Amino acid sequence: MALSKILVAYDGSQAGASALDLAADIAGTNPNVKVDVVNVVAIPMLTDEQLISFASVLELMERDAKELLGKAVDHLDEIGLENEVETFMLNGTDPAIEISKLADQDSYDMVVIGSRGLGGIKGYLGSVGHKLLSICSKPVLVAK
Repeated sequence: MALSKILVAYDGSQAGASALDLAADIAGTNPNVKVDVVNVVAIPMLTDEQLISFASVLELMERDAKELLGKAVDHLDEIGLENEVETFMLNGTDPAIEISKLADQDSYDMVVIGSRGLGGIKGYLGSVGHKLLSICSKPVLVAK
C-alpha cells in the first residue's frame, strides 16, 4: 500500500505522542507523505440555552486544543520529521465520528491513534480508538 496522507489523532497524552512517533516513522521513509494532526474538542450534548452558557468554556477548550496541536507539530519537528504537516481542530459530540469524517473527506490513506494501555479491548484501545476501528472506512493503526 503506497501512502501519501496520514492522519494522526492527537490528544496530548503519552499514547497520542506514540501515535505521532509511529506516523513519523512511517512517513520518514518518504518525504512525499503528508502527515496531518487532528484534535477534537468534545462538546457535550446541550440545549441551545446551555450552549450559550458553555461558550466561554468552549473558547478555553479550543485554545487548549490549538496549544496541543502546536506541541504536536513541535514534537514532529524535534524528532526530525521534515514532511509537510497540517493541523485540524474539530468540534463535535463524538470524536471518533469527527475523525472518521475528516479521514474520508480529505482522502487519507491511514489514521493513526494511540492506545491507552488499560485492561480489556475497549480500555486497551480507548473508547475513541475502539469506535474509530468500527466506523472508519480507512485503515486505522493503533500505536502502543
